[in-house]
Amino acid sequence: MVLSGHDHFYECTTPQQGIQYFVTGAGGKTSRGSVDLKSEFRKVSYDRENHFMLIEIDDDELSFKAISETGEVVDEGLIKQA
Repeated sequence: MVLSGHDHFYECTTPQQGIQYFVTGAGGKTSRGSVDLKSEFRKVSYDRENHFMLIEIDDDELSFKAISETGEVVDEGLIKQA
């Protein structure tokens, strides 16, 4: 799992060589319209408002949720250790 926060939106890519990438940088001014909707790596994107991520690790499983400032679950999933 790789977390990045420079860009001001949320994005989850399709796994790349077994690695899940996230951009989770919408704690400041959201960059609306900055998501590349044509990217072949894009799985989920969200740039309408601020968000945060909730990440829980239990043994060999990691669960995540991206939640908007109004409480909408933008994305969620489970990553199991190989």
